[in-house]
Amino acid sequence: MPTSPQRWVSRRRRRHGRRRPARPQRSGPKDGPGKCPSRNRLRNHTRIAGGGYMRDSLSQAVAGRTARGFPVPAGVITLALGAAVVFGATASVAAEPTAASAGTAGTVALEEIVVTARKRSENLLDIPASIAAIPDTVIKEAHITQLDDIGGMVSNLNLFEAHDNSPAVTMRGVGAFEVVQGVGFYANDVQLFEGQTVRPNDIARIEVLKGPQGTLYGGANIGGAIKYVTKDPTPTWQNEGTVELGQYSTWNLAAVLSGPITDKLGVRLSAYDDNHDGYIHDTYHNTTYGKGYDRGARLTFVYEPQAATKFRLAFNADDYSSQNQNLLYRVTEDPGFTTPYTANEYKYSIDDYFNPSFLRKIVSSTLQIDQQLNDEVALTAITAQFFSYNRGVTDFAKKPIPIDLLFQNADHRVYSQEVRLGSTGHSDLDWLVGAFAQYHGIEFNNGDWLYNADPNNPQIVGTDKDVQDKIQKQYALYGDVTYHLGSWQLELGVRGEYYTSDEKAFNDQTPPPQNPHLTAPQLTGHEFSPRVSLQYKLGPQTNVYGTIARGFEPADLVEQNFRITPIRPEIATSYELGVKSQLPRGAQFTAAVFYIDYKDRLYNVMRLDPVLNIVEVETNIGPSRNYGFEADFSVPFWSEFRLSGGVGTTRAIWGNAFYADPQLTAAAQAVNPAAPPVIRNINGLTAPFTPEYSANLALEWTHALSNGYKLGARIDGRAVGQSYWDPNDFAKQEPYQLLNVGAHFDAARWTVSAHVSNVTGTKYNTIYWDAWDVGAPHSIGRINRPRTFVASGTFRF
Repeated sequence: MPTSPQRWVSRRRRRHGRRRPARPQRSGPKDGPGKCPSRNRLRNHTRIAGGGYMRDSLSQAVAGRTARGFPVPAGVITLALGAAVVFGATASVAAEPTAASAGTAGTVALEEIVVTARKRSENLLDIPASIAAIPDTVIKEAHITQLDDIGGMVSNLNLFEAHDNSPAVTMRGVGAFEVVQGVGFYANDVQLFEGQTVRPNDIARIEVLKGPQGTLYGGANIGGAIKYVTKDPTPTWQNEGTVELGQYSTWNLAAVLSGPITDKLGVRLSAYDDNHDGYIHDTYHNTTYGKGYDRGARLTFVYEPQAATKFRLAFNADDYSSQNQNLLYRVTEDPGFTTPYTANEYKYSIDDYFNPSFLRKIVSSTLQIDQQLNDEVALTAITAQFFSYNRGVTDFAKKPIPIDLLFQNADHRVYSQEVRLGSTGHSDLDWLVGAFAQYHGIEFNNGDWLYNADPNNPQIVGTDKDVQDKIQKQYALYGDVTYHLGSWQLELGVRGEYYTSDEKAFNDQTPPPQNPHLTAPQLTGHEFSPRVSLQYKLGPQTNVYGTIARGFEPADLVEQNFRITPIRPEIATSYELGVKSQLPRGAQFTAAVFYIDYKDRLYNVMRLDPVLNIVEVETNIGPSRNYGFEADFSVPFWSEFRLSGGVGTTRAIWGNAFYADPQLTAAAQAVNPAAPPVIRNINGLTAPFTPEYSANLALEWTHALSNGYKLGARIDGRAVGQSYWDPNDFAKQEPYQLLNVGAHFDAARWTVSAHVSNVTGTKYNTIYWDAWDVGAPHSIGRINRPRTFVASGTFRF
């Protein structure tokens, strides 16, 4: 098969099918005292109005086409359990009023913040873990609409929306950042594999759980979890419509209809239609890329046939289209072989020959049944389905000449079932036991059209095809027990998880492999994720705690360079000491120090292959030790202001990790083209994707006017320290600061607001790959969003 002037032997890709540009074949041609008084009250918040049992749950997720090989018919297990408990329930629980609600910005008295991080409703102050809760008022006033916005609100969270429209994330320096996710995203208790963006009109709060969450949430939460808690139907009809206009031809529409159909059945429908132009200019075509739309809806029914029973059924659909696919700028000047540098060219321009596009369609459903079995025990069963359809087109060579047009297609189908029993009584023992099973099928169909590099007469000179069919299964049993003894609280938890991975592949890439049909023995593995915490109540509103938790990223099979190879699981064990305090006059303060033993970190490295010469391989390269500090506060002052903020520091230091240094290898090959990769021990260097510090600060003002009118404003900023883009500390991201401002004017029936993000026009990279690391003639990077102004109006009826 003929080859193009620049042939890429392997592609650096994210697990589950994400690709990033990779190294070309080097031998080929080159081109250029006492119990908390609120604890028992909070237990009873889980009971629905009328006496039924209530838990927040809904699923936003993944979907798009008819799937094959359903392991379980949708909802069968949950429906069966539901029928059993509805007709066999032995007790009904009397209703109790809610005693606490999520805190809101602009109020002087700090209300109890109730979260469901441990799969039961609890006061945030009483949980021995570092958790950030962002209520719906802040989501709206801070204009949190994208993943990057969440990262700006939470210390030690490095979160961006990647070039393939999915999260790139590390938390406390844990996570492989565009290789595997490392931090799980959830809609209530159901994991999201696609569609992790934020819909402000349907989110009650966002909970950010720091540290390994393996005990209750399983694998793939090694760094932490981000949980969207969604809104249920309202007891009275509450409807609204929103129109938002702004820069880059932004026009967004949203509507919510919510209320009771009968005295036992409620419904909530939210729909949205977001549209915008782009801000990345293509100098070759003299056009601007990044235009896109996002349209969808969520429909939720809540049915309470009797006092102790609740059904929640949710449907989600999303249609997303964007030109934001691998819009990476090329650095003008090539770096030297061995001189580290700061990656600070920053360009809102590209010069790709081929036009990019990305399509994603999502459909999902979730059925949850909550049943209060008696005064002390409640049952929850959740059945979820996700389907997604992804189609991406990009210029793989990132040049103004035709070389490689890459098609990236991925379809996901996910089915999960969870059943759990938990205590709801008034004893000193809180407990939770559960079982979980999940099936995740992934189909990749990627291909390249290889061109002759002649823009005046472009001709296809070859094609590559890469087809993979992967099935991952997961089975788990878990339990968590918390015992309260006077001022002490002891928590013990463990999860046992068994998982499998099967993969088949077909790859006819150039040069052709001996056998394009690839298979591998089934990979199986098991892990235990224990958790131990001890908390002491220094006073009615102050707790100190210590926690040890373990999490993991499951082992997997990966097709690369015409072979299917296994990678080992990443393991993280976290040690944390913290304090939480609610101070007089509504002030709040939390602080924590942590140490994480992080083993078998994943990265892409070079290897010497006897047939393919030098190739890139996704593999475990070694351990790191991560340690740091974080503190958060919220202080009301005068009668109308609130100041809140946080600061975090993280140091992620490599242990004995042996890394094929691409810069030293390039220098050696400049002298001897046949030189093998240069392997070095990077012990003592800083692991990538981990800012030295992150800090955020917000000032909110709310002023009540006559006749029920209210005026408010918010200014918030973020400062981020330096970090590195590669394991050997070669390309560095310099520190940067962001500033956002917004204002709103409210009445009983309407709200008008305006918001400016990135007021100062700060520029920084959200990803960067050094030329020698990625194997391209030039370094490439992705720049952040520019300054953006929007104004909106909401009418409630």
